[in-house]
Amino acid sequence: MQNAIKPQLSGQELETLVHRAFQGQRTLAHYEELTDGWFNSAYALTCNDGLKAVLKAAPRSGDGMMSYERDVIQAEVEVLRLLRNAGSVPVPAVFYDEIGSEDGAWFLMEFIEGSPYNKVKESLPGEERVRIEEELGRLNRCINRIQGERFGYYAREEWQGEDWPTVFSDMVAGLLKDALVKSIALPAGEDAILDLISRRKASLAEVTVPSLVHWDLWDGNVFVKEGRIIALIDCERALWGDPLMEFYFRSVAGGSQAFFRGYGKESFTSAERERRELYDLYLALIFHIECYYRGYSDENHIRWAQEHLVNTWNTVNR
Repeated sequence: MQNAIKPQLSGQELETLVHRAFQGQRTLAHYEELTDGWFNSAYALTCNDGLKAVLKAAPRSGDGMMSYERDVIQAEVEVLRLLRNAGSVPVPAVFYDEIGSEDGAWFLMEFIEGSPYNKVKESLPGEERVRIEEELGRLNRCINRIQGERFGYYAREEWQGEDWPTVFSDMVAGLLKDALVKSIALPAGEDAILDLISRRKASLAEVTVPSLVHWDLWDGNVFVKEGRIIALIDCERALWGDPLMEFYFRSVAGGSQAFFRGYGKESFTSAERERRELYDLYLALIFHIECYYRGYSDENHIRWAQEHLVNTWNTVNR
């Protein structure tokens, strides 16, 4: 996805960063930009000794970032290491990071020799897709079993809190403030949206344990090979919250029964359904608002995001 905030690195810049990361023990032999990302820049690198790695670089300016996106690259590095150390979820190893670098925040991680699930999904036999999505459910459950002490965005401790209803309402309020800054039209006013969340406070209050939530575990962030999941990536938007925030619980994901079965969650209470609808709205707000912050060039996506938000609001507020 082309947008206005992804930094573009030259071959010389990449060579300098490789030299720094490996203390001159490796040099850059080849590089290729990975263009599927929607926020950070990513480059596939091959070093002179054959080592393959991926370099991810965050936007060099806060301009074009939504409020919750600041410092997300720090969250990605920390969560990758957390999951790697836990040993139950396959994620790439982090080789080196410079989160506070004057050159901009960046890190090097292991290159995954597989394919994003969204790129091969339609070509796979049905039974293979079932196995993959069941496995994804099991792995997602493993992530959610990791518990924290406070609710909120992983990388923004100053925005964390003790109870989920307050924290989630504040998360949505942050999105609404971002929309106000750029005069972005929404299907309802701030008061109406926050009032809807307040009316569902009882269902949100059922969440009492801050669980680690990947949040962005859509098919493009699931790498597969020979019918198995070999890695999960892009955990930069991780948070401590309700596991029902995970992508495969979103209506836009289509409702995979294989995932639900693998996760061990095949039915939902009325309160859980209420929360799922609120999380649908949260995601739809992000889809729409980020179009204006990042300067997306794809008019079809911009139109879809706007229509999706309107439809989601009408569903939740019925």
